[in-house]
Amino acid sequence: MNGWINLYKPSGYSSSYCINLLKKKFKFKKIGHIGTLDPMAEGILPVAINEATKTVRFINKSYKTYYFEVKWGEQTNTYDQEGEVINRSNYIPEIKEILNIKNNFIGEIQQSPPIFSAKKINGVRAYEMARKGIKFELKKIKKKINGLKILKHDILNKKTSFLTICSNGTYIRSLANDLGLSLNTFCYCTKIIRLRDGIFNKKNSYSLKNLINNKNTDDLRKYLLDIKSVLYHIPSVEINDKKLKLIKNGMKVSMLEEVGSKEYKEIIADYHQNVVALGFMKHGVFYPKRILNINE
Repeated sequence: MNGWINLYKPSGYSSSYCINLLKKKFKFKKIGHIGTLDPMAEGILPVAINEATKTVRFINKSYKTYYFEVKWGEQTNTYDQEGEVINRSNYIPEIKEILNIKNNFIGEIQQSPPIFSAKKINGVRAYEMARKGIKFELKKIKKKINGLKILKHDILNKKTSFLTICSNGTYIRSLANDLGLSLNTFCYCTKIIRLRDGIFNKKNSYSLKNLINNKNTDDLRKYLLDIKSVLYHIPSVEINDKKLKLIKNGMKVSMLEEVGSKEYKEIIADYHQNVVALGFMKHGVFYPKRILNINE
């Protein structure tokens, strides 16, 4: 069983807990995922099963869509509702004020990751150091926000909800915190939902409970996305039995007859509609980078 599952991660569980639960239940040899979600966040978590784990680095790093809510008047050390309050303000911005500054966050921005994040410093997770009270700074990262829309502004309950489309690796908690600071007040995230990650979206996702309720891997197959459909953005070339054997042994092969002298930074070697290898093409020669053990 090799492919991808579009998991809808529930709030209250870490991403690693969810995929380890699936691994243990269905006895997968290998399992992985793209785009870690915070425990408090819910939403799309693409999960790679067995040989599909070899394709994680080739997945299209497309934009993600998030819904998030903030509460005004307080700042927490985690930038969300699970942290300790470290600053307070009585000032709650009007919707006009939020509209006036929100465009400052569209385009390329510089973000400081939350200290309670999975970022590593000399091999140690930032949240592990933060929990121990160790003082440190995280370097700012460049990210891109394609859109930021106010969905609802409830000044009475001190809450505002937003929809954003952003680049891979954007910290929604940091975005919320920076919005508050730019308005000379504070806020933190009370809800984060990832609605889309490339071709993976909420509409075609499956809940963790739904997946776990399946009795065995055969029952789970109906939820599986094949590897080639997920790698839709990478061109492919059909190979024959002879070339399959060479590629399986990690050898480069000539593809001049199939593609001519074209060059590709990424290309799929396809055997009977199955991805058997990913690599690059130079001067009509295919160089395998990752070989999948699907057709033995």
